Amino acid sequence: MKMRRILSVLLALVLVVTMNGMCVKAADAGVTKNTLEEATMKKELTVADGIDISAVKTFKFSFTPAGSDTATADEHPAITEQTIEVGAVSGGKATGTLTLDQVFTNANAFPHAGEYIYTVKETTTASNTTENGVTKVLTVDSAEYKVHVYVINDTQGLKFDGVTVEKDGEKIDPTTDETKFVFKNEYKETIEENEDGVLKVTKSITGDYGDKTKKFTVTVTLVLPELATADDVAVAAPATFDPETLTATAELSDGESIKFTKLPAGTTFTVGETQQDPYKSKITGDVETPDTDYVAGDRADVKGKAPITEAGVEVSVENNREDVIPTGIIINNLPYILLVLVAMIGIAYLSMKKRARNF
Repeated sequence: MKMRRILSVLLALVLVVTMNGMCVKAADAGVTKNTLEEATMKKELTVADGIDISAVKTFKFSFTPAGSDTATADEHPAITEQTIEVGAVSGGKATGTLTLDQVFTNANAFPHAGEYIYTVKETTTASNTTENGVTKVLTVDSAEYKVHVYVINDTQGLKFDGVTVEKDGEKIDPTTDETKFVFKNEYKETIEENEDGVLKVTKSITGDYGDKTKKFTVTVTLVLPELATADDVAVAAPATFDPETLTATAELSDGESIKFTKLPAGTTFTVGETQQDPYKSKITGDVETPDTDYVAGDRADVKGKAPITEAGVEVSVENNREDVIPTGIIINNLPYILLVLVAMIGIAYLSMKKRARNF
């Protein structure tokens, strides 16, 4: 009796395991597949606008056979190294795509019907180099995907029955609309120049009465590209730099400058100045709209010409004072002024006397 119970329990366990296996197979059979034309690999490169990416715009990928329940790794056709080239940079991104029908082109290259699995990785080499004062850093995505290719029998031999993609054991959407089959790389350039500066804003004081020893408060505010931080910025004395506001400030007299000796490529900037009457200013050089005439009042948000991609960007802030307003009596004219005053007093006296007689 006891033995029967044990056998019954064992039989029940066998049935449960068998049913689970059937359910798994049924679930596998019901997997939603995408066509090879729909399934899309995407390369996304984060890089600041204005940076030349011609040397880092092509990326390589390997498709390594992983083997499956229906085909050993050796039965998987070899897939050559694939490439994706990204397009122009826009909004800090450059992208490119590769659909899987460009990778798997001939179903009859497979030995028989079944499921074939490939592990997909990026094989591009990361780099960190410095050349002509510019440090260039390329980071490479370490993501790993598995591509499941389904091949079935056809009247003409074999044909593709679709594809699925997974990451970390979970199926993902590989279609062109919001594809998650994506490799994300980053490219960053940092420019260093200790002689003339990457960006230099120089003060000049002009005019017949311009005081060349007078100091004006000048500010330069930066907007850094996505990958950069305040640590990528260096500014020379006498300027001070606030890493929170990304603003350099200095009290400048004639011939003095705010000089940045290190900046991330792709940085944009604005120049400002606290003005002092009766001086007027003119801001020229590498700015979006150089002044053609002198401007009165404080200056703010004078935009730089374009994102900085190389050293040697220069801006001139000129303050001008042409004349002074006389504040005293010129002593040579004093006798004439006194005669006029006496005459005016005499006329007033006679007028008052005449008016008194009339009364």
